[in-house]
Amino acid sequence: MRRAVAIASIWPDGAQAACRPLLGIPSADCYPTYLDLVAAIRTNMRRDMRSFDPIHRWRGTAHRVLLRNPYADIGLTCLDSRAAVWIGERIYRDYRIRCEWSNVSGPPRRWLASIAPNFDAAAERLGFAPIHQPVDQPWLQAA
Repeated sequence: MRRAVAIASIWPDGAQAACRPLLGIPSADCYPTYLDLVAAIRTNMRRDMRSFDPIHRWRGTAHRVLLRNPYADIGLTCLDSRAAVWIGERIYRDYRIRCEWSNVSGPPRRWLASIAPNFDAAAERLGFAPIHQPVDQPWLQAA
């Protein structure tokens, strides 16, 4: 149980993710390896999911957003010799304000559920193992 909690803390809450270890990389090669991983994610995810465009953003201090479309972000988080590629609903400030005034969240969640197999397949081709877990839906608890 402790292991699952540690792994789940790598990517943003509510995001679908896939992980892979980053072991055996000499310290001098860490940054070039990271840049290669970012480039591979951008190229390969866009090949399968053409609605995404490259973007340079952050979610907090650890989650780097690499690609964005009208509904979702695809990002990379590296922590403790592990890397997680993830896809999650957009959460930036203006999007959240729109969600407070109307139900903007419904279509993105349905779209994310429909695209999940494509994301898993693209992540596996990059060497990431998909993590299957129930999606956290706090909006159900509020109802």
